[in-house]
Amino acid sequence: MSVRTEETRRAIARAALSTFCERGYGVATLEEIGVQVGLTRGGVLHHFKSKPDLLEAVAAPFRRALADLLLNAQVDDPPTVSQRRQLLTRFADLMLEHRGTLQLLASDVSARAQLGLRDQSLTQQRELVSLLVGSKATDLAQVRASAALGAMIQPVAGAWLDLGDVTTRGELVNAAVAVIHGPRPTAKTTAQ
Repeated sequence: MSVRTEETRRAIARAALSTFCERGYGVATLEEIGVQVGLTRGGVLHHFKSKPDLLEAVAAPFRRALADLLLNAQVDDPPTVSQRRQLLTRFADLMLEHRGTLQLLASDVSARAQLGLRDQSLTQQRELVSLLVGSKATDLAQVRASAALGAMIQPVAGAWLDLGDVTTRGELVNAAVAVIHGPRPTAKTTAQ
């Protein structure tokens, strides 16, 4: 594939992601995506065989990165606190790198349905939860880990926080770690 063709494909994919996020996958048209990059519908179809093919191209880098994170996570079973924090930090970095795609997949049911993500997403979530709390974790620990992941995904996908700031991103991870660990016991003092 020529450099120009690859550049055009990337430009179409960026325009598609923007349009899918703004208008919704089901409503967005290839015509309006093409207009953003100076192409007709036929020009878009020259590079992508269909709208579902274009959606797959938009989502593929995020999906590959998440699969890679899960495959290459090196944590004990159960993980140490340090390993858990490192895994959550890598997950936060991955989400921020693919923030637009995460926003689309978190908010657009038709895009998720088109990609057939229901079962795959559940499997990946279970795998990530298992990596965070161990394969023999209690139901409570699994609920806490799932809640922590959701609490990380929502502000990233919602795009309402500036998570490019290292301090804010660190607090996002700290909050997730705190949710997983649960409330700390308080010292009881006895009044004499």
